[in-house]
Amino acid sequence: MEADSKNDLWAFREGRRDAATCGLYRELADAANRLCEHPADAGLAISALMRAGEFESGLADANSGAQIPAQQLTDRLAEAFLGESAGLAAVPDLLNRISRFDLPPAISISPPEGFAYYALHPHDFARLVERMPRQSASALVVGIRSIGTTLSAIVRAALKQEGKSTERLTVRPTGHPYDRALHFTREQKKEIDKWYAAGSDLLVVDEGPGRSGSSFLSVAEALMQAGVSSDRITLLGSRQADASHLCAANARQRWSKFRFIWPEPSVYTRFSNHTYIGAGSWRDLLLNDRSSWPACWPQMERLKFLAPDRRFLFKFEGFGRFGEEVVLRAKILAKAGFGCTADDAGDGMVCYPVIRGHSLQARELSTRLIGHLARYCAFRAAEFRASDAPASQLPAMVGFNLSQEFGLDLPSAMENLITAEPILTDGRMHPHEWIGGPDGRLIKTDACTHGDDHFFPGPCDIAWDLAGAVVEWNMDDHAADLFLSEFRKISGLNRAAVIRDFILAYTIFQVAYWGMAVSTVTGSDEESRVLSTYQHYRRLAERQLRKLLAARQSTASSTITCPDDIHVRIPSW
Repeated sequence: MEADSKNDLWAFREGRRDAATCGLYRELADAANRLCEHPADAGLAISALMRAGEFESGLADANSGAQIPAQQLTDRLAEAFLGESAGLAAVPDLLNRISRFDLPPAISISPPEGFAYYALHPHDFARLVERMPRQSASALVVGIRSIGTTLSAIVRAALKQEGKSTERLTVRPTGHPYDRALHFTREQKKEIDKWYAAGSDLLVVDEGPGRSGSSFLSVAEALMQAGVSSDRITLLGSRQADASHLCAANARQRWSKFRFIWPEPSVYTRFSNHTYIGAGSWRDLLLNDRSSWPACWPQMERLKFLAPDRRFLFKFEGFGRFGEEVVLRAKILAKAGFGCTADDAGDGMVCYPVIRGHSLQARELSTRLIGHLARYCAFRAAEFRASDAPASQLPAMVGFNLSQEFGLDLPSAMENLITAEPILTDGRMHPHEWIGGPDGRLIKTDACTHGDDHFFPGPCDIAWDLAGAVVEWNMDDHAADLFLSEFRKISGLNRAAVIRDFILAYTIFQVAYWGMAVSTVTGSDEESRVLSTYQHYRRLAERQLRKLLAARQSTASSTITCPDDIHVRIPSW
């Protein structure tokens, strides 16, 4: 049975944003020049390569002529990453050529999710060429923007090292995420015709496939429409694909036409003597009571290992600037006494000390704990401001999910979710994320990534964390009032007027998150736990909706369309 997308909710936020081109250029130039000074530094090589791919992709989307030297720069940096440092001699000239173009004021960029969240190591894609069928001595590499730009440069460099004649181009499929389409430009079509006529292989490169597989399919099918036979097309992705779970139209039939290969991760074998604690397995080692385990969406958990002596935990937090920012936040929290410090462990991994103590539970809520939670939220509101953040997508997310899940239309209900003072929230205020140490200290774990990953909320008002604490600690009205009062005394910020809307937004997001997770754990030990968690948040959302509707119907009933029964939609799982 093929996957069905019609019941999908909105849990992933759109990470694409417009950034000043001059600023991105300066960051790229700085990263590339540092690599030129230290060509053997693997961390600098990945950082420079990521920035180059991002910059090239943005220029290509803007149809800027500077994309040509930008592509050449990405190629030289990919070669340097694979040990061919001679190409770094061309870097200063390429940077100079780019700077002489009339660059657009801003370009659109998005996080390279595999490099930022999913422990996708560029070296693993380089090794993919070893598993490719040896059909031809030449290959045209087609990268799917955005991250496919960088990955295509890696594949091209690896092919070049093997002595193959190779070149690359990049494309941007458009349309609905589950129904992408692609039309090659005239120049791209000429390039494809030239390489195909020469007997070359056509390689389509991207991370994924994602939920639908439609980006890969759109490019592969566009190649076929351009006259390329399917047996000459190979798709290179980052994870094994089960076509029955792809929700693009007729995905299984369409996917079966093409050869697909993916990497076998090898970079993290240096942790082979450590204990793997990803995909929820950390619960078995760190939480004693199995009946109280929190649910887990295994595919969305970061890669994690526990050291043999159980003194340190290694977690993937992202390559380049992504991991650097996490380490910086951790040190800020540790200095303030709220968290533990962190150190860069290479390959996107960050090393944290294992905190001795016990994971807290909601029943332990006390006046002291409420005060600590308030101080923590006040600290984040002051220290982790995100003034350059793009406009929040929270209102749109809540509106879509209310319509999809409950059949409700609340057109003006969520204006309070917009703030002029966004911050990077914690996003995980659950009791088990707090450790009570034997010395009485309360330490927040997992505090540095979720406010800045590809899920909601993204940068937003601190009221998101306030709402998360109220919900996850099961605060009654008295406890919630005390919590908000303490927060106001410490921070000077009064969020009492907006907390109800943020509690609704928080629970609606959790409904979407766990609702999407259900279909990914079918038949596993995790299924009942995930389904129970989804149902828990749905009941909370229903309760909040009843309160909201009761409060607004007397003053704004004409703007609210409400079915008689908000249980109108029953999920199909």
